[in-house]
This record gives sequence, structure tokens and C-alpha cells, in this order.
Amino acid sequence: MSFYRGSRSTYRGGGEGEKTMHSLWLAWLALGAANSPPDACSSLVPVQLERKLEEHYPDVRLPLATDSDDEDRQYATKRGKACLLITQADFDGDGRLDLALILPRKKTVGYRLLVALSKPTGFDLRELHAWTGPVTHLYVDVAAAGTYRHTDAYPFQPSPGVVEEIVSKHPGFYFGTVESAAGVYFLDHGQWLLVQVMD
Repeated sequence: MSFYRGSRSTYRGGGEGEKTMHSLWLAWLALGAANSPPDACSSLVPVQLERKLEEHYPDVRLPLATDSDDEDRQYATKRGKACLLITQADFDGDGRLDLALILPRKKTVGYRLLVALSKPTGFDLRELHAWTGPVTHLYVDVAAAGTYRHTDAYPFQPSPGVVEEIVSKHPGFYFGTVESAAGVYFLDHGQWLLVQVMD
């Protein structure tokens, strides 16, 4: 049976019935939007940080959980990580929660890797790298404080900001490709250092 049977007059000439149906439709849409769960990635970013990112890096946007591969996301969610493109920890040991973010470009395929250190006056942004290529299989995740050494898969080659070993009293973060290569970043005396730990 049709839902609209016997209600043909409802749709004539913008009468009260049409107005009522239109109002109900708008209310249903608003209710659906209000009840939609927040995105697992963008909800991690404070409004103050979001505004600063937009001001300083207008070519990129906040990541969404759906930017990541479905299988990767499902695997991570089962292990308690709903967002693969943002991670949080106290990277500088000041007692405040900092963020590492993979930010997709708005108009081209590519991304920026940034760290946002939380300070009393706001957030201190540091860009670590910018690349071309999709974010589909990328991730960042917390690396516990400790000792990290260069992978045994290939010889270490010195380069700016890349070290063979690091010992850190504070957590850092992994950056890499799911089930593939990964490096780990730590803040050391104001400088971000990278150790390639997996290949």
C-alpha cells in the first residue's frame, strides 16, 4: 500500500499539508545529523588546533576515519584504535596531550605529517614531512618511551634528522604503512629525530 494513498490534496498548491510534510522532512534530516556519531579522527582535534591548521596549512584538511582502508580500519578498531591518521601522547614531557597528524591534501593526492605540541598559549606546530601519494594505508601510533635501533633489514645511512639509535624518556610515535615499513619519531632537545625500525 502506498504511503501517500488518499493524500493527493496534500501536494496541491502549497497547502498546509505540504508545509507540514516539508517541516517533518527537515526535522527528520536534522535529527539524523544530530544523531550521527562523530568522526573518529576529526573529533580528536580541538577547535583551537583546527583553526590554526586551517590558517597555516590551508592546502590540507583534517583526516577522516574513512580516509583509511576499510580492512586496516577494522583491524585497528578491534585493537582499540579507531583513527589511524591521528595519535596522541605527551611527546615533550610537559604533562599536556600532544598530537601527531597525517593531513590529506584537499585538491591533490598527497599529505603532510605534522606534530602539534600543546602549550599554555595554544599549539606549537611542526611539519616533519610532506609527500605525494594516498593516505589509504598510512598510520601513526604511539611509541612507548625506550630504546629504538635502526632495522637490521638494510645498512644505516646517516642523513639529517635520521639516527641509528635513540633512547627517549618520553613517548614518540610510529609513522608508516600498515604491515610494511615504519619509522619512529622522538623529540630530543627540541629536535625531532627519526629511526627506521621496520622494513
